[in-house]
Parts: sequence; C-alpha cells; structure tokens
Amino acid sequence: MQPLLEVTGFSLSPTCSSFDPVVSLPETSAYGDGVFEERDYVMRAVKQLADFIARVLKLALTDPRAARDQLEAACRDTLHIELATLSLVDARTAAGLLVRADKVVFFATVIETLGELDSLEGAAHRARGHFLHALELAHEAASLDSKSSDATALIARLRARLE
Repeated sequence: MQPLLEVTGFSLSPTCSSFDPVVSLPETSAYGDGVFEERDYVMRAVKQLADFIARVLKLALTDPRAARDQLEAACRDTLHIELATLSLVDARTAAGLLVRADKVVFFATVIETLGELDSLEGAAHRARGHFLHALELAHEAASLDSKSSDATALIARLRARLE
C-alpha cells in the first residue's frame, strides 16, 4: 500500500491517523533513468505534510475532537512519544528527546496545528501559547541543523503569525 505522507523518514498511513517509521532517508536514489537528491525527497515530504495538516484542519471544521485525535495519533506513531507528554516539556528538552531536527520540525508543526485548531475554536490565548511553543521548537530544530530550510520556513511563518 502506497503511503500518503513521508516526512523525512516517516510515512502516514492512508487512514490519515497513524505514522509508520521508514527505515532510513536515502541520500540519493535511482529513479527511472535519473537520480534525485535528498532535497527532492524532503520537498515532497513537506508537501505531503502540508496536505495532511490541511486535511486535519478541514476535519476540525466538522469534528474538532477527531482532528485533535488525528494529531495525537500522528505524534505517537511518528515520534513514539505521546503528544500530551512531549507537550509538557520545554522546547530544549523536547529537542533533546527527539534528537533530530526533522523530528523537532514535525513536532513543532503538530503544535502549530494545535494552535490553528484553538483559533478555529475561538481560544486565541491558548492558540498564541501553541504558536509560541512551536516557534521555540523551530529555533531548537535550527540549532540542531543550521541548514534546515524547514526550520527556517517554520520560524518565518510563526514570527509573521505572532506579530
């Protein structure tokens, strides 16, 4: 079965509610008669993540609890840590637990999406808290990998949102 989402070493099942780890991210792979770089792979993963988040936000319009459940399952299945548990620690500790910048960016994106859900529910103060936490996580991801364009883009997006 073809996964719907691959996030730098992770894939989302077609049910949109769980992630399955992929063994490794290829640095280069043969594709047809050409070769694609890791960057191309990551760019597709980012698009797929954005599509997943869009589906979660669309679901939130009709069933906010189900949308939160989707995010919790994605976090649990991808990072092997409960969202509620990981959300209790500060950004530096979370980054230390997750080790890799791409995992921290993924978690920051989940937290940002929780902020979006809060905004949809009219909980502006709680949404701002999620956006600030996501920004702190994005900075930690950037400190783990200074070349992470995903972390840089997330920082810019969250800064603009918080202005």
